[in-house]
Amino acid sequence: MKIVMTADYYTQRMQCTREEKLECLSVVRELLALAFIVKEEGFLKMDEVLRDPIRFQDKFLRRAASIVVETANEENVEEVLYNLIFTSADMGHNKFFKYILIAETMIALGKGEDMDYIFAYLVPSFFGLEYVDQVEELYYQAKREHLSHMASMKR
Repeated sequence: MKIVMTADYYTQRMQCTREEKLECLSVVRELLALAFIVKEEGFLKMDEVLRDPIRFQDKFLRRAASIVVETANEENVEEVLYNLIFTSADMGHNKFFKYILIAETMIALGKGEDMDYIFAYLVPSFFGLEYVDQVEELYYQAKREHLSHMASMKR
């Protein structure tokens, strides 16, 4: 069963408070950590790291990553993730926003999209213009830290 999402439904459900959007910045940090793992060590390493429920507590994040790792067809990944979102019980605006953010980021990672595209353009677009700078800065800070860490390991 393919669930069709209209633009009205999507925009209505994506609306959440400032506080809820700010809470989702922690999800962006987790997604960044996973993206760097994928970039450096691959999807299987990401899957291994996600088995730590203390570090990655969000069940949907762990499930979404698992689906990306185990499903070869990109269209199937998207369909399964959206089916999970739309069939989840107790889906408030904040969870919907967070789940869409996770799903779209995982779909982009699965497609092999460039990290600059994902975290400087795609992810900030979900937060709206008011938060674009904050979300972009999270990415660029994480990128600087990652590059610094990689340089120190080569020494």
